[in-house]
Amino acid sequence: MIKNKLNFFFKNQIWHIGGLIILYYVALQLVDFETGSNVFFGISAKNWFLFSMITPLLHQGYVWLCWRSELCWKTISRTIGFKAYVIIFFIIAILRLFSVGLCFADYGTWFTPGWIAWSVSLLIFILFVYTMYSVKKYFGFLRATGIDHFDPSYKDIPFEKRGIFKWAPNAMYTFAIAVFFGFAISAGSKAMFVFAAYTYIGVWLHYFCTEKEDFKVIYGNS
Repeated sequence: MIKNKLNFFFKNQIWHIGGLIILYYVALQLVDFETGSNVFFGISAKNWFLFSMITPLLHQGYVWLCWRSELCWKTISRTIGFKAYVIIFFIIAILRLFSVGLCFADYGTWFTPGWIAWSVSLLIFILFVYTMYSVKKYFGFLRATGIDHFDPSYKDIPFEKRGIFKWAPNAMYTFAIAVFFGFAISAGSKAMFVFAAYTYIGVWLHYFCTEKEDFKVIYGNS
């Protein structure tokens, strides 16, 4: 039971959303596109970077608004419904994947990649593929969207311990999101690495500030 719904709706979001905005600003200071004019599909490296950087903020902001408003007031269930929420969720998730274009537009700006970089990237990609396989086989993509916020029956389903989840309970954040580091290293792209770091730190801000607090409501403090 949520005692003060408005307070819970905004709980920790100054650290979550505020942190993302601050990290966004810091990231912009770390990348200089003035000396380069690389393009990919007719889009400059700078514009690829700006597009990529906005997607985590858009995605996590959307998830926070939907999850918290659903837990507090059943807003999504009473308006657009869970299916529409999921469609929008995956549309934004796909937009995040388009960020890979940045590593092509910014190729070699950090270092010239060779077999060592490609080997490290391959390891990251293997972990990503195994994570997605485990999500599909054991966890379920609907559960990954936060269906436990909408369907009370999920509170009785134990946390997944099979597949990669046996080794890393939060494998989606630990390994799947890290795939952007794989692209950054394989391309030797500084801008892609900054974006990958922003994305990785940002998703853990989401976990500790939003998801972990929501779990206490859904599953209890235990």
